[in-house]
Order: sequence, then C-alpha cells, then structure tokens
Amino acid sequence: MNKKAKKIYTLIQGLAIIDVLLLILCAILAFKAIDYQKENARLAQENEKLHILSGSSQGDGAEQEAEMSETGSEAMIIEELPGDADTRTVLKSYAEQGKSFISTLKAIFTDQFVIADEGKFYFMDIDPALRPYSYDSSKISLSDNGVIQYADETADISYGIDISQHNGEIDWEAFNENEEKPDFIYVRSGLRGYQSGKLVADTQVSANLIGARESGAEVGIYFVTQAVNEEEAREEARFAIETLSDNTIDLPVAIDVEKVENYENEPRTKSLTAEEYTRNVLAFADEMKQNGYDTIIYGNGKTFMLMLDITQLEDTGKWFADYVAEDDYIPYFPYDFSIWQFSSRGRMKGITGDVDLNIRFNSGSP
Repeated sequence: MNKKAKKIYTLIQGLAIIDVLLLILCAILAFKAIDYQKENARLAQENEKLHILSGSSQGDGAEQEAEMSETGSEAMIIEELPGDADTRTVLKSYAEQGKSFISTLKAIFTDQFVIADEGKFYFMDIDPALRPYSYDSSKISLSDNGVIQYADETADISYGIDISQHNGEIDWEAFNENEEKPDFIYVRSGLRGYQSGKLVADTQVSANLIGARESGAEVGIYFVTQAVNEEEAREEARFAIETLSDNTIDLPVAIDVEKVENYENEPRTKSLTAEEYTRNVLAFADEMKQNGYDTIIYGNGKTFMLMLDITQLEDTGKWFADYVAEDDYIPYFPYDFSIWQFSSRGRMKGITGDVDLNIRFNSGSP
C-alpha cells in the first residue's frame, strides 16, 4: 500500500471513530432528554399541588381570585393537609364545589378579612373598635333578575344607579318610562388622569345632572381621584364643585378611590402609602366641608383595607363595591357602610348597555 493509500485509509478510520462517538453522544443526549421530560413532568405535578395549596393566581384585577382545579387529585391533597377535621371538611367541600381558593379562605378565617392583591393574600384582623355593618345578612336575597332584596319592611332601604359618559348619551324620556325608577342617581363629574395628572370633566356631566334631577331621583356626584398629595386632592374637590354649575345635589359628594389595575404605564399614585392616600381623602373631604358639602368614599375591599387607613375615616361615609354571584350575594366587608354597589350589569330603559346598581341602607353611616 502506497503512502497516499495509507493516508486515505487512516482518514477513513478516523471518520469511522468520529461517527461512533457521535452515535454514542446522541444516545446519551436522548436518554438525558427522556430523564428531563420525566423530571419536568414531576415538577409540573408538584407545581400544580403548590398552586392548589398556595392559591397563586393570574388575573385581570377585577376578579383576581385563584381558581381551584377540578381534578380528582385535589381531594387527596386536601386530606393530607394538617389541621382539625372541620377545616379539612371545609377545604374538601369547597374544592368539590369548584369554589375559588379565596372563597375557601374566607369561609375558614371568619375572624379576619381576607383579600388577594398582586399574587398575595392578606389576612387582616377585624378591629372591634370600628363600627360594624348595620344590616342583617339573613334578610338579604338575590332575585332572578340579579337585584338584591332586603326582607325587612321596617328598614329604610332605597335603590340607585351611578352613571358616566361610559353609559353614552342617555335617553331620559325613555328612562322615565321605567316602571321602577331609581331612588337616587350618582353622576360622575370627572377624573384626574392616572398618568397625565390632568383634570378632566365627564363629557355627560351636565346632561346627566339635568336628566337625573328631572327624573325625580335624589342626585349626587362622584369624582375619580388620582391625587398624589393633599394640594391635588383639594384641587379635585374644587374642580368637582365647578362641574355642578347651577345644579344642586342632595347626596354627599363621592370620592372614588380605586387601585389602577392592568395599566400600560405605571399610575402616578403607585408609590403612595396608606397614610398618604388617607391624608388626601381627608383633604378632599375638608375642602368639600368648607364649601358646604358632605363626603362619602367609594371603593372596594382593596380601597378600604389596603389603600386607606380606615381607622382615620370612621366619621366619613362609605360606599362599598362588591359584586354578587348566584351563590355568593352577601357583601364581604366587616365595617359600616351606607351604600353597596352590588352589580355592574343592571339594565334600564333609556340606557344602552349595562349600568351599576346600588342599594342604600339609610340607617347606616352618612
């Protein structure tokens, strides 16, 4: 064999060895991939268990509850939880019914207020020094058309709606044809931009104030705050008063305090503390008082329990938003409030689309 042939032979041998090594490497990688898939599946199963036990959630803010899975494995997981038999029974029962995790927590921690926010659960002790709610929960029911009923003929109860430019141009003539017109109507006067900070009047405020007054209902206004300090809060109060023009109102002016959810850009109020939010609300109320108006705070559970220091607001009226479901129609709030916004899906002649529905317990706070 000549030198050239030997070189070719040696090269062929080398390539053959490389091919064998590549085959071995591929086999090793294949086995690793199988092991990885098994481990990934195991981790996914463990993660699912942790999800069920911790209540971690992904949500849109309106309804940020962690939904429990309806798989058969849940009963086994719940049986393994430590705790007394009653707790395990509640957990198991709620899981079998497909109840959300936060609903389950509410049923167990009856001596605390439980709320979810940004993936966390907060367990807040109920302050016995604050006025409790005044209604009798056993007398609350939900009608077939989604309206809250209160079975107490001695109670001073009234119903109302709140409206804004989002309801479009209301046909007040058709509105007045409703067999059951609202006893009171809150009209949005305006808002402050959550990023720009600009004060903006609601485009329908004048027409809605006139229409609401002519309908015979009691009338009030509300303003959506994004004040970052007391000076801005007072400015918002004066702006809201200016939108009244020559229109008179019967109800306390409402300051709408809500967390901006699912924002594209961070709201200017993002870094405010509960103390700062509270000072702003008190400044708004003080400015209103100086101009002859009372104030009521509109908000949900996050508003009153996380954003504000409710202990400083005992003497300020509260308008609580908590929407009902067929199997859950008792307001979840331990303290006194006078208005409850129980639905955002009401229907009335003259208003295109849905409208917010409220019930007022006139025996409550202002």
